Amino acid sequence: MKHRTHWMIAMTLALAGFTGSALADDQQDVWKLEQQQWKLAAAKDTSWIDSMVHPNLRMWEAGAPMPRNKASLQHWARYDNGNGTTLEYELLPISTTITGNVAVVQYYYMMARENFKKERETVTGHYTDVLMKEGGKWQFIAWAGGDDPKK
Repeated sequence: MKHRTHWMIAMTLALAGFTGSALADDQQDVWKLEQQQWKLAAAKDTSWIDSMVHPNLRMWEAGAPMPRNKASLQHWARYDNGNGTTLEYELLPISTTITGNVAVVQYYYMMARENFKKERETVTGHYTDVLMKEGGKWQFIAWAGGDDPKK
């Protein structure tokens, strides 16, 4: 009986370690996706929208009057790419919480950009992104945030 109890404790600890490891792997995968999305967006490569965004996306950017969908994101991405250039950026993770197939990522960013008039500015901001894992792949399904108000 004592041997069986030790075996059950060992199995419970092993499963807990496996679950923790799987969660850590998912957290790393989600953060890599965040970084890749910013890299592609900075390069004016809108392919990330088709590959990383769930069809049911709802996003609410700071300053926008209402949430938008994936079609609106695709439409305005072309305009935004012609209106300015990201010169440099840094992402600072705050938290990643994963429950089942849903991840909530919060982070802060600093970015230097140049507008079409060649005027440069540095901005900071934050996002809360919601991702869903479907078919073994994480995709953005919602986000809210954007640039901090100008001081």
